Amino acid sequence: MASIHSDVAIVGGGIAGLCLSVLLQRKGIEYFLVTREMQQKVMALAETLPPSALAMIQQLGLREVFEESALEKTLGYHSLWGSSQVQDVNFYFHHPYNYGLKLDKQLLLKKLESCLDSHRIVQCKDWSWEEENRCIRVNSAQKPFDLYGQIFVDATGRKKALLRKLGIGSTVHDQQIAFSCHLPRIRHPKIKHGVFTEVFKGGWGIVSSLDQRTNVMTLYAEKGSPQSLKMREYDHWQTLLSETQILQAFLAGEVWSPVFVSAANSICSNEIAGSNWLALGDAAIAFDPLSSHGITNAVYTAWQAAEAIEERLVSDSDVALGVYSEKLRKIFGAYLATRLILFGKRLILGG
Repeated sequence: MASIHSDVAIVGGGIAGLCLSVLLQRKGIEYFLVTREMQQKVMALAETLPPSALAMIQQLGLREVFEESALEKTLGYHSLWGSSQVQDVNFYFHHPYNYGLKLDKQLLLKKLESCLDSHRIVQCKDWSWEEENRCIRVNSAQKPFDLYGQIFVDATGRKKALLRKLGIGSTVHDQQIAFSCHLPRIRHPKIKHGVFTEVFKGGWGIVSSLDQRTNVMTLYAEKGSPQSLKMREYDHWQTLLSETQILQAFLAGEVWSPVFVSAANSICSNEIAGSNWLALGDAAIAFDPLSSHGITNAVYTAWQAAEAIEERLVSDSDVALGVYSEKLRKIFGAYLATRLILFGKRLILGG
């Protein structure tokens, strides 16, 4: 069996894994990135990077990559959450950036990958964790090999593929799931921004413009609830949204995609880092989409992980990884407190 040795072995080629690879490469730290071959087409979602994150990606030298991957700039959002009146949250006075970015995630992934040395990336059908040898066995299209690293990184998102193989569990704080589909773009006279959120009985929904022709609508509910069982079929959406003030106006007779179901719960790994491994992005801490933290979390944790890995390799001490873990736990704790307040407001309105 062939072997590859690297300072850092990363599993997962999403935004978190790619950003970490870019940052390690700039530091001159050897890395090797393992990604799974794409087995099915991924549904395009209208994902937003808020202006608060632009300063961070500027500091990391990634702003150009993100700007080039943007479908458009966004100047704010509207919501009916905790209020009977439409709230206009604009970015006009946010400094130093007064806009956010609507991202083409697949284009962003390609651009981040193009920043990397191609020989440090491998697509594989599958991989396994070899506990006895403490390595990753990669089943690549060319030939299988064992990947050894001083530090292993789980960047597989909510799948937590490496953490599961290491026997590390997670604490789940809710059972929220998301139901998304593409619809023809409809413009509402009261909604000037490209994002709108509204609460309804048993759930909440968001509509976001993907491009000039397409909206993405996503409905959220607790797994197993009566609402969630109906959300799987678009034919039920008109009834589910019948009492909403505005959200129902974005429904169309024609649906441009099947309803895509995905996890959208709040979850934190019981261990975020160990003596020779760490998790980042959604594999470490995952938020529900209301927070708009998804991509920001991927980039921020990649940044902090790169700093911790550099210190760990230089000092051969676990302190930096422990600090990294504690930092993410504090962030997640603050998020849970904010989420409790937001969902408390939803319940006041009968959501």
